[in-house]
Amino acid sequence: MGFDFSKLNDREFEALIASIIQKEINKKVEIFKSGKDGGVDGRFWIGTKEGIIQCKHYLETPYNKLISKLKSEELGKVKKLNPAKYIFVTSKKLSRQNKKQIKEIFHPYILSESDVWGNEDLNSFLSQRKNQDIVEKHFKLWITSTSVLDFIFNNAIKGRSESTIRDMEEVAYKYVITENHNKGIRILEENNVIILTGEPGIGKTTLADNLALYYILKGYEFCDIEENISEAESLFREKEKKKILFYCDDFLGSNLYDAISNKRDSHIGKFINRVRKDDSKKFILTSRTNILNKAFSLSHIFQNEKIRKNEYLLQIENLTNLDKAKILYNHIYHSNLNEEFIEKIYQNKRYKEIIKHRNFNPRIIEFILDSSLVEHLDPNDYWEYITKSLNKPKVIWRDYFQNQADDCIRALTFLTVFNNGKISENILRRSYYSFLEIHKVNLGDHSDKSFEAVRKLATKSLLNRNQSEQNTFEYVLFNPSIADFVLASYSNETDLISNLIKALETKSSIDYFGTIIRSKKIDVYCTSSN
Repeated sequence: MGFDFSKLNDREFEALIASIIQKEINKKVEIFKSGKDGGVDGRFWIGTKEGIIQCKHYLETPYNKLISKLKSEELGKVKKLNPAKYIFVTSKKLSRQNKKQIKEIFHPYILSESDVWGNEDLNSFLSQRKNQDIVEKHFKLWITSTSVLDFIFNNAIKGRSESTIRDMEEVAYKYVITENHNKGIRILEENNVIILTGEPGIGKTTLADNLALYYILKGYEFCDIEENISEAESLFREKEKKKILFYCDDFLGSNLYDAISNKRDSHIGKFINRVRKDDSKKFILTSRTNILNKAFSLSHIFQNEKIRKNEYLLQIENLTNLDKAKILYNHIYHSNLNEEFIEKIYQNKRYKEIIKHRNFNPRIIEFILDSSLVEHLDPNDYWEYITKSLNKPKVIWRDYFQNQADDCIRALTFLTVFNNGKISENILRRSYYSFLEIHKVNLGDHSDKSFEAVRKLATKSLLNRNQSEQNTFEYVLFNPSIADFVLASYSNETDLISNLIKALETKSSIDYFGTIIRSKKIDVYCTSSN
């Protein structure tokens, strides 16, 4: 079994090492708050004498630089501490000669080469069955082990579910376990069903994904369903005695009125109640608060079936300042931001302003730390960008969409939005070229405006490109709030919307257009002008 320590930030790595050493030496290990550690990442006692643990999460650091740092910075600290025992741990791979050299550097404090732990030692320890409790305690480590990844993917119902799981696993390293996670598990254990609701960007999908991974690791097969509940009902009948986790992201998101007018609310309500009564099944759904509120106001089925009993409203108030600090730190650690930008956050402890800001939101945090979106900024202007984004969150998409994206990138985004937020690569390519022919577009400079060139620019800023099947790709919005922004900002652009529908020529776009007309998200004039 192999573990990917790169998914852990340095604080998570230190917590893991404390758990490992505590079990190995059978003594309580103390860990301390973030800050200058003075050479101490963990402490234990041998009678009245102090034992010290030092961790270096230096996966990519060349070995000679590690040794140089140990000699120039750490050795002096250790001499000053004068511990009875010194244990050195690194996530880097070490040879027998490497261990011998490190022991010699810290002589006489490192008593044995066995007190020098490298990547292989950590993997060996964690792979032992008796230490599985430590692996499971450190969730992000657990889901990145090779055997667990195989288990996760093997437990996906074939098709869309496999792709969904891969998407979940790829971003799980950004996840921070908060009280929301623990409460979510408690609700699922008690009710078997949870509907995660909250405002856009609050972290509903992220929480749903990681709750799903938790149950997959507990042996549940995974089934990603969309609005048509019949596929889930069929699977329920086929595997009545098996443990299955059903998953539905953005429940009723774009098809609320269709679901209720076509009486599918009855099927949904009955299925939820069926899962609620069967402890071998779990059902995780996400929904935006306004969508769920509207569903309850329109559907007496939802009211009568007491669906709201399963709701867990995610509010930012649920997060403690410590939770927010962990989220911020983890995103900073895993970002590709230049050090000059990161320093602006730590300068004068400005990070506290972010943590305590009334608009703190995981989605905004992800956005303001995205290196691809701030690389055009001078580092001296970065803090102003952060405060502006926090004070006026809608400015994020407006500034990027209108000032940094050109007409061609916007075209791909418009087409994806009006195809209900998801579109195959072949259809997007065809629609893109059709749109350029029928709609006036400012091609700007002489740079390449081919689909391949433009989609690379749009991907990871406004769109995500996912592999749906072998050699087949589809595009989804980088963030669901992009659709909200587009509809709010361009609802009166009659010619634009008309030409988008013409270029797409898909059933999804027609259905979506009808839905947003009925929900009055765009000007009804668009339907009669052409």
